[in-house]
Amino acid sequence: MPEKINDKTIFSLLEVTNIIKKTLEERYKSAFWIKAEMNKLNHCSQSGHCFPELVEKRDGKIIAQIKSTIWRDDYQNINRNFLQILKGPLKHGIKILFLAKIAFDPAFGLSLQIVDIDPQFTLEDLENEKRETIKQLQLEGIY
Repeated sequence: MPEKINDKTIFSLLEVTNIIKKTLEERYKSAFWIKAEMNKLNHCSQSGHCFPELVEKRDGKIIAQIKSTIWRDDYQNINRNFLQILKGPLKHGIKILFLAKIAFDPAFGLSLQIVDIDPQFTLEDLENEKRETIKQLQLEGIY
């Protein structure tokens, strides 16, 4: 409950962060698909959870970034799909298309809770990157 000091309404930090949390939960109830680059995976082997750093770049510069969470069970399912489709585990430095919910915790701040990642999107991106690299090498007479 805010207090009054010298005609000023004063809120505690917890009150403000709880207002933010409530507003986000009311506004963003469902998950949605997002594309970004996974800058770092940050897998915690003890808990099995991951805390990826997500970025969007334009002309090599970061124009957006946010932290995220993948809980252990979701990570195991996602990683299993990556192993089947990409023949390798989920890792950092790749572009991903992911299903996420907006999460806000008064103690930990704003993040995205990733519940699924489409490995087919990543595979297509890697194939496009390979084609572009080969094309560039051919233009330079190296390939």
